[in-house]
Amino acid sequence: MENATAVIIGRFQVPYLHLGHIYLISYALQNYSQVLILLGESVERDERNPYTIYQRIQMIERVFGNRPDTGVLFDIPGGDQLWSETIDEILEKENNPVLLHSRDSFKDHYSGKYPVKEIPELPGYSGTKLREQLKT
Repeated sequence: MENATAVIIGRFQVPYLHLGHIYLISYALQNYSQVLILLGESVERDERNPYTIYQRIQMIERVFGNRPDTGVLFDIPGGDQLWSETIDEILEKENNPVLLHSRDSFKDHYSGKYPVKEIPELPGYSGTKLREQLKT
């Protein structure tokens, strides 16, 4: 187990954690001494952001209990550079943070100072597809 904080950044705007989410979070819990999930929070509720921060935290806690830690990453006007700087400020107090990502994630937008590690995706699972299915 690596003595570091695995950081997962995501919106998790789904009614339940799908197997792709569970795989990524489980990987982090098994391989890192601490795990932090930063939940992206939009100012507005809409089709893309139907669930509140509280609903999403409860969804994660139903599956994983009080571990991992969760935090809120609010939408930040001003572009990717300011967003990356805000993430770095949040992570300053963490132990050797490593940002984990898989399919369709934040990696193309983050330009901060902490390492980013790709975890192979569990094929076939997508929050976007799940939201689309629920609309029909």
